[in-house]
Amino acid sequence: MEICKEQIIDISGIIANGMWQYEPPYPQFNKRPFPTVDWVEHKVYVDYFEGMSGQTGTYLETPAHILGDESYNIDAIPLADLIDRRCIVLQVRPETAPATAAEPTSAAATPDPSVEAARPPITAAMLATAPNAGLIQPGDALLVSAAWGNRWFDPDYLSAAPYFTRDAMDWLISRRPFILGSDVPRWDNLAKPQGFFHDFYAADILMLAPCVNLEHAPVEPMRLTALPLPVADTCCVPCRAILRVGKTDE
Repeated sequence: MEICKEQIIDISGIIANGMWQYEPPYPQFNKRPFPTVDWVEHKVYVDYFEGMSGQTGTYLETPAHILGDESYNIDAIPLADLIDRRCIVLQVRPETAPATAAEPTSAAATPDPSVEAARPPITAAMLATAPNAGLIQPGDALLVSAAWGNRWFDPDYLSAAPYFTRDAMDWLISRRPFILGSDVPRWDNLAKPQGFFHDFYAADILMLAPCVNLEHAPVEPMRLTALPLPVADTCCVPCRAILRVGKTDE
């Protein structure tokens, strides 16, 4: 993908029937048309978005996801903090997990531990040796690309996805980003938990995940805008996120 000055990269995953879903009790997204609206003179077209939750598609999440009332919700974040935030994207390529014949994870009651255990790790060494790791500044948006976003509709999008090791997350937290994001949909490994989420949220970092198209991001700093839907009193909300490439005003 050729990167031109002032290019926009849309890193929001499409919300559509057949996309990946977390396992129950998360609902399955289903877009279907409204019936006829009798009290309108002309035929109108509008859709139900059934099964849409705060973690449908690409979403922004605050520490209240784990810390509850000890933290803050999405509507408490100043909008200016989410527009044109300096951003670095680290490219890593963990070993691909073996293909599975499993049904889409949305159909499974719980994740399969044997499949979870085979997921490939993202380690601190991979992150530290990324060519632009030295460009990270405190307060940045820091995104990690495993080129996983193009698997958005695959049945094993969750079950085969890479995960972050404890040392990787410690390394990321130590960079002190304002937002940490990735194209990985499940950061921990449920079969061998890394136990980093409390430390992550205690560091007061926002989560942006899962993203798409991060593999097209260049090594130089960019600008991230991530605008959540204006839903009151909730810690995670679907959002539209873009990278502005070619100018950082540094």
